[in-house]
Amino acid sequence: MLHFVTAENRSRHISLCNSMHRDRKRVFVDRLGWDLQVFEGEREIDQFDTADAVYVIEADVEQRHLASLRLLPTTKPHLMSEIFPFLCDGEVPRGPDIWELTRLCVRPELSKSDQSRMRGVVWYGALQYAFSKGIRKFTGVTHVQFLSAVLASGLDVEPLGLPQNYAGSMIGAHIVNFGQEDMRREERKLGLAMAPGSVRELETIN
Repeated sequence: MLHFVTAENRSRHISLCNSMHRDRKRVFVDRLGWDLQVFEGEREIDQFDTADAVYVIEADVEQRHLASLRLLPTTKPHLMSEIFPFLCDGEVPRGPDIWELTRLCVRPELSKSDQSRMRGVVWYGALQYAFSKGIRKFTGVTHVQFLSAVLASGLDVEPLGLPQNYAGSMIGAHIVNFGQEDMRREERKLGLAMAPGSVRELETIN
């Protein structure tokens, strides 16, 4: 089941969020070696995991994290504005219809094919949330090993500047423009309809 976890419903999803933060630690800190803050030795949580954050989380039947991503309004402090503004040749893109998408994470035990599918599920969930809230662009910061996949995704992706070295890794900033046709394409990729009331069950978007 796909959940949209917001400040309003977060108290109902404490266990699921903890499962997400544990997997974020295993993926970003243990596997990728990123220098990130870890709480109690097991949960990756940064200064942007605030009440403003919206999490799109796919969970299994036991309500354990399978895949997730984080959305942040660019009208508030976010990763690109506070940590990575130097990645943009111009001003950091901001606006009520522009949100930042970060921390795309998939449970590491899943097979490569299942990981790919789970990334598609939460990406499509992010599009659903965006269209329900009038959001039309996502910004993001990506390591170059993943940036080529983003640029080759078929989406309207614009680099915001040249990749630069940060803490020993090459990273770049981009903005994604999307429309209804992108949602339909993701539906076809997943082979199912994900709208509320369809074959796939989703938690109500608050």
